Amino acid sequence: MGFDDRYAPHAAVAIRSIVATSPAAHLRFTVLYEGISDARRKQVQSVAPEAEFRWIDVGSLGIPDYSSREHFSRAILFRLGLESAAPEKCRKILYIDTDVICTRDIRELWDTDMGGRPLAAVEDSFVDPDAFAQVWGVEPNQASYFNSGVLLIDIEAVRREKGFQRAIDFVAQHAADVRFADQDALNFVFWGRWTRLDAIWNVQRHMVIPSLSAGLAPRLRLNGKAPGIVHFTGPDKPWILAGYHPWAWLYWRVLRKTAFAREIRKSSGIGRIGAARLLVRWLHSR
Repeated sequence: MGFDDRYAPHAAVAIRSIVATSPAAHLRFTVLYEGISDARRKQVQSVAPEAEFRWIDVGSLGIPDYSSREHFSRAILFRLGLESAAPEKCRKILYIDTDVICTRDIRELWDTDMGGRPLAAVEDSFVDPDAFAQVWGVEPNQASYFNSGVLLIDIEAVRREKGFQRAIDFVAQHAADVRFADQDALNFVFWGRWTRLDAIWNVQRHMVIPSLSAGLAPRLRLNGKAPGIVHFTGPDKPWILAGYHPWAWLYWRVLRKTAFAREIRKSSGIGRIGAARLLVRWLHSR
């Protein structure tokens, strides 16, 4: 995972959901971070007392500058440091964003056959791959664009071709022109060379709101399947009072089991009653 102090509470929620749904797994979290105190890191680790944690300050990883825009900050680029920061003997990595809730055993995803490709991911339900191909001059007949919030990574293959370093170089050169900095960079570098995961492993906002999902390809719909990872894409995060996501209650259910519940309730203005209303709203919509 990669995050700064602002997203530390949300990362703790994501980690807690992983631990709860994969109780028999041996978990090691490698965290690329910036500006998080020792005390704050201990709070994050408290949600997974049996797991191993390795904290790596991104200051020495050559992550380029990136001006915050929309709901993005420079922290979205931290994942690109994995090529140099991951343990030397590590062969495979599962990268997961902080704005997610895991609802199935993560080992199901871990055991995915990657088909010899460096990355496995779920298609993005928002970005038009044809438009991306046209803008960046990549082969249009291979048009398929992935969301970088959940990535299964063959880190040995990535290192052999310096793929993430090339993505860093791409952002450094085009930061002013890309909307989804890390994601656009990774799609450019690995265009046509990634394995498609089932949509359940990165269920994005457009996939769960009927008015938005109606125009999606069938492979990007759940079609009655239970989600494995719910990803709160876009600015409507579950901890934002004015936002809306039908499954926001999942976040608040897990938040209660972390050391950050009071802090997030206060900063968001969503108290216990408000969180309960999110669950009631979801039940009525079923």
